[in-house]
Amino acid sequence: MFDALASGFVKFKDIRDQSHVSSGPALADTLKKLISMDVVVKEAPINDASNPRKAGYYISDNMSRFYFRYSYRFRSQMNVMNPEAFYAHYIESDFESQYVPNRFEMLCRQYLIRRNRAGEIDPPFLQIGKYYYDIPEQRKNGEFDVVTEDETGYIFYEAKFRSKPITEEMIRREIDQVKNTGLNCYRYGFFSRSGFEAAADPERITIGLEEMYR
Repeated sequence: MFDALASGFVKFKDIRDQSHVSSGPALADTLKKLISMDVVVKEAPINDASNPRKAGYYISDNMSRFYFRYSYRFRSQMNVMNPEAFYAHYIESDFESQYVPNRFEMLCRQYLIRRNRAGEIDPPFLQIGKYYYDIPEQRKNGEFDVVTEDETGYIFYEAKFRSKPITEEMIRREIDQVKNTGLNCYRYGFFSRSGFEAAADPERITIGLEEMYR
C-alpha cells in the first residue's frame, strides 16, 4: 500500500486497486490506524470536505515517502546496481521534476500557515488546502493544490519550482486557466524558486525563496 501512496495514487479506489487489498473495509481500517499514528494524512478539498470520494491520502513523513517511492519500489535493481548508476536511472529525473516540486508545494502551504498564525495575513484565512473543480460540459475536473479561503473569498496560489523566473505571460496564462474552471478568486498568489520577471500588480501576491526563508 505504501508504494501505491508514494507513487501518487491518493484516492481510496486507486489505492485499493494498486495495493491489491482484499476489501474496501480492510483498507479503510488500515488507513484509519495509520492516520491515528500520524503516518498517513487524509486531505479533502476545502470546498467539498464532506465528500469521501474527493479525499486523498498521503504519506506524512518525507523520508518514508522517498523510501517507498524509490528504494522500496526498485529494491531489486538497487541491490545489483552501482549507487550512482541507480540514482541516475531511477531517481534523478523524477526527483527533480516530480518529487521536489510536490514537496515545494507543501513548504509553501506551511509558510502561509506560519504567517497566518503570526497575524501577518490580512484578512486571515479560515481554511487552506486543495480546491476541487468540475466542468461537466468539458468533461474536465481536477484539483488546485494550494487555495485559501477568508471572509472575502478565495486566494489561489501556484508554486513553481523551476530554474528560471516566472514571467508575466506565465502568470496571466495561469490566472486565465483558473478563471476558466469557475474558481472565483479575488487575488492570485505565486511562489517561485527563481524569482519573477513580471510587473507588480495589487491583484497578485508574489513570493520568492528569499522571502520564505528570511
